[in-house]
Amino acid sequence: MSVPRDFLQVKQTEFTLSPGRILISVPLNQDLLFSRSVVLLTDYNEDAVAGVIINKATPFMLDRMVDGLTLNAPLHIGGPVSPEMLFLIHNYEHCKAASSLKPGIFFGYDERMLKLIEQRSDPTMRYKFVLGYSGWAQGQLEDEIARNLWVVANPTPELLFNTESSQIWRRAISTLGRDYAHWLKIPESPHLN
Repeated sequence: MSVPRDFLQVKQTEFTLSPGRILISVPLNQDLLFSRSVVLLTDYNEDAVAGVIINKATPFMLDRMVDGLTLNAPLHIGGPVSPEMLFLIHNYEHCKAASSLKPGIFFGYDERMLKLIEQRSDPTMRYKFVLGYSGWAQGQLEDEIARNLWVVANPTPELLFNTESSQIWRRAISTLGRDYAHWLKIPESPHLN
């Protein structure tokens, strides 16, 4: 049986880079941190290109790792830059310190927002805490996309907040359509097969 020649070809999407888009790692990216990762772009301009990984949960809880917070929420690895910094992605539109990335997706927080989360004041509030972020030098991300390390897509609040972290990459791939469906059949470590 033969494998189609374009099986490992990466077809780029029509989405342009901008804050609020996601970067989906191609299946054979063997980078330790970015393998099968999904990154939410938070900044994209001439001064900064940055985002946070949204699907790499740690075994650590917020209340055990951050002094002064009693919230028992999981922490995620946002990226290799400033791993001591805490960031928050959420769906709460009334936080003045947060920037809107997409409808229902906000980035940033203030003390009031943390208190609302701790007190469970709004049962519709969804959030994800991340440590560190991912950053690119000017032109670096575009070069990585040209080298077929990422495809660009649109996230949904459902993907970010209601999908198990370990399933976000697969779910993001499935939203891209049938041109990408074969990616889901590629084993995580093909060299072990």
